[in-house]
Amino acid sequence: MNSPPRMALIAALVLGGATGGQAASAQGFPDLGYMGATVGAGGLQTSAMNNVISMSVEASAGPVRDTPSAPVSLTAYRADPEVAQRVRRQFIDWMNKQAGPEGGRQVEIAMARTDPVQNWAQLVASDGLRPGDTADALSAYWLMNWMIANGGDNNRTQTQAVRNQVRSTMAANPTYARLDEAQRQEFAEILMLNFLIQHAAYVDAMKRGDQPALRELADAAVARFRNEMGVDLRQLQLTDQGMIRR
Repeated sequence: MNSPPRMALIAALVLGGATGGQAASAQGFPDLGYMGATVGAGGLQTSAMNNVISMSVEASAGPVRDTPSAPVSLTAYRADPEVAQRVRRQFIDWMNKQAGPEGGRQVEIAMARTDPVQNWAQLVASDGLRPGDTADALSAYWLMNWMIANGGDNNRTQTQAVRNQVRSTMAANPTYARLDEAQRQEFAEILMLNFLIQHAAYVDAMKRGDQPALRELADAAVARFRNEMGVDLRQLQLTDQGMIRR
């Protein structure tokens, strides 16, 4: 569980993805569902967070409707360094439990060297996503899991369509409406860290051509969305109008 290659991958994911020279095993990777922990700011619980995601995904994946996107102001937040530090501390504590003290230490060192939010931003910039917006963070997380589950890909038009779906649904979600600005930031940055974990494991397995690892990651993504959010990722199709049911 605490092998050096795996620890290298854990540190690398926070830096923005695993490098090709690291032969880390996705099979031995910790459960990628970091949202299994309680979210700290304001006492927001995992169940509330999953409720927001579930309702957003479920409603967004309904029939295609020509409805305008909700105003950006309803999902935007101003990042507070103290909130960011709390999120990262929670993540390090979680990694300590998942991968042992050495894994947590390597992640802490990596976070001291670089900003994971900026690493996330670099990975999604070409699709027009950016920090400071919970809809962008949720869209990237959803798309990453959809790609892992289906072995698919996305383009900027599709990503923007999904982001518009997600923003409209989040804006109408009563659970989301109760979040204050700090909670919105925490919600988004936890999703970003999950994205980085999943992206690192997926890219590493792709570079190594590790088909068993890719199948395991795909099955884990499907199970995660089905069990926590009641959504079957393999029944969704990504189009220029966003996600639709097959």
